[in-house]
Amino acid sequence: MEYIKNTDYPYIINKYHDTAKPFDSFKRFIRRDEIFSAQTGMAGEDILAGILREDEANRQLPHPVRKAMAFAYVLRNTRISCDSRDRFPAINMIDRPLNATIIAKWKKEVFDEIIPEVEEKRRHLEQAGIVTIWPDYDHSVPVWSRIFDLGFAGLLAESERARSGRTLTADEAAFFEGIRITYEAILDLIGRLAALAAETVGAERMAAALRHIQHDPPATFYEALLVDYLYFILSEHIEGLQVRSLSNFDRLFFSFYQHDLQSGVPEEEIRTDLAYFFLQFTAIGNYWNQPVCLGGCKANGDTEINALSYLFLDVYDRMGIYNPKVQIKLADSTPKEFTMKALDMIRRGNNSIVFVCDSTIRRALVREGATEEEARLCDVKGCYEYNVQGSFGCGMNYLNLLKPLEYALHEGCDGVTGQFAGLKSPVPANYASFADFYAEYKKQLCHIIDETIEIVNGFEDHLAYINPQSMLSATYPSCIEKAKDALSGGAVYNRSSIMIGFLADLADSMAMIKKYVYDRRELTLTELVSILDCNFTGSEQLRRRLLADRDKYGNNKATPDEIAVDIVRFTSGYINGRPNAGTRGGAWACGYHVARMSYTQGGKTAASPNGRLRGEELSKNCSASMGQNREGATAAILSVTKIDATAFTGDACLDLGLLPSAVKGDDGLEAMYGLLVTFARRGGHAMHINVFDAETLRDAQKYPEKYQDLQIRVCGWNVLWNNISRAEQDGFIRQAESLR
Repeated sequence: MEYIKNTDYPYIINKYHDTAKPFDSFKRFIRRDEIFSAQTGMAGEDILAGILREDEANRQLPHPVRKAMAFAYVLRNTRISCDSRDRFPAINMIDRPLNATIIAKWKKEVFDEIIPEVEEKRRHLEQAGIVTIWPDYDHSVPVWSRIFDLGFAGLLAESERARSGRTLTADEAAFFEGIRITYEAILDLIGRLAALAAETVGAERMAAALRHIQHDPPATFYEALLVDYLYFILSEHIEGLQVRSLSNFDRLFFSFYQHDLQSGVPEEEIRTDLAYFFLQFTAIGNYWNQPVCLGGCKANGDTEINALSYLFLDVYDRMGIYNPKVQIKLADSTPKEFTMKALDMIRRGNNSIVFVCDSTIRRALVREGATEEEARLCDVKGCYEYNVQGSFGCGMNYLNLLKPLEYALHEGCDGVTGQFAGLKSPVPANYASFADFYAEYKKQLCHIIDETIEIVNGFEDHLAYINPQSMLSATYPSCIEKAKDALSGGAVYNRSSIMIGFLADLADSMAMIKKYVYDRRELTLTELVSILDCNFTGSEQLRRRLLADRDKYGNNKATPDEIAVDIVRFTSGYINGRPNAGTRGGAWACGYHVARMSYTQGGKTAASPNGRLRGEELSKNCSASMGQNREGATAAILSVTKIDATAFTGDACLDLGLLPSAVKGDDGLEAMYGLLVTFARRGGHAMHINVFDAETLRDAQKYPEKYQDLQIRVCGWNVLWNNISRAEQDGFIRQAESLR
């Protein structure tokens, strides 16, 4: 089987490609101020001032209406550009102007004046590295099928029909009025863009497409791309709500692709449109990358993978980009050829692909109460999260599993600051057995969970007050039916989540305490606490012994794996199903995703019994600690799939490292495929892969100029090696050194 290499699209790459920094010159092209004529709108700083001035005049109005009016003010006054060198229009504004003005004002009002005690507790937990919490406006997905079926004008018309057919309360009237103002502003902006494109030499096709989508749903592949892109830009960069999926792309865009081919549009034209679409997100350069999903199953079990799926990967591969990032929903019916194509891209250094397992996700959602059809059509979003379409889940609550361990070891006090954490624990000498100590750990863990839920429930009632969501709510049928914002209970499901972090470090630390303190009795728990408090100073031999011990999670070892499984079972059982904030009317859930908390919370965490020093990074997701997966990829898979990933509707991702020598040739590709299929069939949730060796990474660290295009999968996203810190690079080198 032959796989396509990075050779094509020179007419894009040569025009905008800077060999030192890929696509940096294209980024400058679409962002530089000189391409925006002052005749098309106001300067950004004037818009910011105008938002506040206009809002002051409207302060007697409800927040959904005030925000919609501010949104319309931005769209009416922002500078725009249409250029023959690009196939997508440009909008010039100070990024996220509503976030910087009225949303910031309302957030300050809520946290400083309405619930200051909640903010005080939240700030303490974050500063101490215990739990990192913030209001989650970061993980929305509109119902894309409705946007494509109805178009912007159709969504507005549907909302207005629902509005006219009922007697409304004041809140309901404000909800519909916010949608009307917002979508009329979108249609007016599209009209402005169409008029400008019509005046631009070489942009006639863009003008025609914009004129069509101003009044009707998209009919062509290019028009659908424009609708997708405009919704993203207007929601994420003006409305103030991140769009964390560009859709289940092959499933929803396939009919447009077929339409174009049947209408005589050359496939090369479709490929070029798609390439320009990708470049928009490469140019925006979001650190977390922009997600888009492929695959899944039809109702009869057949695969959703189609000719467009292959074309998508082909264009992406040839361009050599890493943003947007690609989520592949892997099912039993997913063609092996397609999966192998994606794996080949990964082994050649394109790490922006993650596999999520369709069967596991569907079983988890059905266990939570979703129908089979809701589970089949679920959105995959963000890093590898998922939810039923039309749902709004909040999950910016990252809990550090090592902190309750510190409390259990220090009589209820923080191991770094010495500050009392709120729940008294025995002195270390009084734990008669490991079971006693483990039970005390769970008490401290429950205390932190309870505090977290109390804090988050205290502010999630105010989510829609701070940042009402007219754009998103118009795409949710349940919101239109209830006349209620997606953030205040209008969505189908309204989940709040706690992300439980550093499972491997906790399991390894507990395993080492059990082994060396209680089973072998080589030192007392009091002595171990003293060693940890000294950050292993004077006890380096013990630290090296702990680090070298192979009874670590991620190696298919009984004790640490059993602890990890038990902690997941315990936390999911303690959290899942608890009611969240009253206005949202949903329930709590948990997941095991850490984002950047490995570094930020790790810097505030004491030395741990697995040999980790104070302040060092912590383990990622459901993977082994850096450098501790010494028994190979199969052992890592066996460890993580002991966890029942259907018992919670959160993520349980395995970050897998493989050596280049292990994935070479046809046999190497088959080996990668075998690992992935084993992971999926054993009930894994998500897997992403780094293919690297320590020698290459050390050379890249020493000679960064030679490795400008080297990608690294950090967590749920991809970055360039040269853009991460020396400490992060050292962690990946340790991981590579442990591979076999």
